Amino acid sequence: MKRMMAAAVALLALSVPLPAQAADMFSFQLSGGGVYNFRMPLTVRQDGQETIRHSADYDTKPFDTPAYWAIRAGWWRGDAAWEAELVHHKLYLSNNPPEIQHLSVSHGFNLLTVNRAWRHPWFIWRVGLGVVITHPESLVRGVEFDQKGGIADGYYLSGPTGQISIEKRIPLWKGLFAGLEGKLTVSWARVPIQNGDADLTNIALHGLVGLGYEF
Repeated sequence: MKRMMAAAVALLALSVPLPAQAADMFSFQLSGGGVYNFRMPLTVRQDGQETIRHSADYDTKPFDTPAYWAIRAGWWRGDAAWEAELVHHKLYLSNNPPEIQHLSVSHGFNLLTVNRAWRHPWFIWRVGLGVVITHPESLVRGVEFDQKGGIADGYYLSGPTGQISIEKRIPLWKGLFAGLEGKLTVSWARVPIQNGDADLTNIALHGLVGLGYEF
């Protein structure tokens, strides 16, 4: 009975059309959720050593500190918007080959994008392009990476990213809304390791739940 009631509530929420959009509107949104990472190639180069080529599985551990989250701001004109979005994605290598004792990008495999969004009667669609900003941590062949370099405090501009997503917004009170979103991201990054670097490809499905406000 509880499952039937939950399914009925979800169906009712999805059946609520989006409200009519004002001519100009600003929106702000904060979300959390979970991620499924597809198995993808990992290449590791280290001075004086054989190149490691590995088919990598990654965990995201969304509720471990630092948590997974996404923040987005948008400027709407009619039924279209330009948005700036930051997804604090995380990657932990879970099927380590013998040479890699630890490899993670847990203080952020950050996806910074500029999005174009379109509001339809039932959903919001968006596409986005941007950059990956990483904070890598690694121990490869017993050599630990020094995390003090990069742009600042161990962060590096590492490669391109893109996304497509579909979102359902549910009005709650005045401008306050809840958002349910499914997102596909495709990213590539070159991150430093001690005495070398690593190329990571990440294709991921994100499920997000959040709150936002429209001004």
